[in-house]
Amino acid sequence: MTWRPREKGGYEVLREGGGEAEGEPAQTSSSNSSGRARSEGDGAFLMLTMKDKYIRKFLHFVLFPSKVARYSASFLHMLMSEAFIVAQLTLELGRQMALVPGKKWVLMLLRLLVYSALLMPGFIQVAFFYFFSSRVKRSVVYGPNPRNRCDLYLPPGVEAPYNLPVTIFVTGGAWIIGYKAWGSLFGKVLSKEGVLVVSLDYRNFPQGRIKEMLEDVDRGIGWVINNIHKYGGDPTNVCLVGQSAGAHLSSLALIECAEKLHLAGGKGSGKASSWTPQQIKAFIGVSGAYDMDRLSDHLNSRGLHLSLLNAIMSVNGATCFEDISPATRIFNYVEEPDKYSSVVDSLPPVTLLHGKDDDSIPYEHAEEFGHVLERAGVEVDRIFYEGETHTTPLIENPMRGTGDRLSEGVLSVIKPETDFKSSKNRRLVPEVLIRLALKVSPF
Repeated sequence: MTWRPREKGGYEVLREGGGEAEGEPAQTSSSNSSGRARSEGDGAFLMLTMKDKYIRKFLHFVLFPSKVARYSASFLHMLMSEAFIVAQLTLELGRQMALVPGKKWVLMLLRLLVYSALLMPGFIQVAFFYFFSSRVKRSVVYGPNPRNRCDLYLPPGVEAPYNLPVTIFVTGGAWIIGYKAWGSLFGKVLSKEGVLVVSLDYRNFPQGRIKEMLEDVDRGIGWVINNIHKYGGDPTNVCLVGQSAGAHLSSLALIECAEKLHLAGGKGSGKASSWTPQQIKAFIGVSGAYDMDRLSDHLNSRGLHLSLLNAIMSVNGATCFEDISPATRIFNYVEEPDKYSSVVDSLPPVTLLHGKDDDSIPYEHAEEFGHVLERAGVEVDRIFYEGETHTTPLIENPMRGTGDRLSEGVLSVIKPETDFKSSKNRRLVPEVLIRLALKVSPF
């Protein structure tokens, strides 16, 4: 890899030996808003955009004299870009929490800070794995829009071509602070068991509203189905997992994809997705939000103001929670079974995981969604955990090294021969710190 100055300022990364064809695996990607790399001659050039001017200046004046920096500059650029996004999300979270009246937001923020501090030993180890492990392919481009990126977690000691089972993970974040890196602990644990994990990023509010979020998730799933074989994945063995807001978006994406296929007579159309629900082996929803109409008041009481939620969920300037609620959409199939039978038949088996001590989204919402799915004729399994919170399946349990029910559930679907119960991963955080974190958790 070499760098050279551009005529109009800035620098280009030149990869020796020719460019990569469209859709082929790329080790890194540029951080420009369009997410596109362009080819010129025998090289593929990744452009550093104007919004990264401070990063470019830093690399130019400090690093370029060093030969080592020529090979590490792209990594440092990626690292700084990732850190910048996380900082933006942190500030946005603080701003939204500050909208809560009175002392409530102060208490929530303090609890979040203490919770993060107690689990910091684990977060540091996961961050080190995320940024420095050769098994992680960060920011692979899956579409043309901002944040159309995904992270790939490869099993150790595996080289393509290899038919690895695949899990697509859609992160949560209250539709405001979701980010692909939030799936790094899940990807670390599951990839160790021989699963190729893809963590999708998508536009959050205010960069996008519900329509844009669904568009990104739909495009990301389609990219995985159509391209994952190039990374050693088996496109016929794909499991879709969503957590919290990610469970809402991914389940809704499944339903909309099935409806598009139904309207097209099962043959697809120009407006149909680039994938079908039948290509998803199973859907697993974790701590998910499925009935936005009934959940809106509860979220408002938790600090996600109704005015803000209306803005997030608005389509063409109007908000109708029923239209963007998976539970309501499925209920329509119950009311008109003959009309929607093909939609129901195309949906994959569903597993709903939820902690009974979840204060963010009460488990009763998942229980009711499961009942509606059953009435519609969808195969569904509901698993509720005593004493577990909104984040326990995704954070605290994997940090313990044992009792990771989420990974166990995924493996039982796409790699049933794995005896995950007897598999023990290294503990990342002492039990006393995890118990304290659960007591102060704002989730």
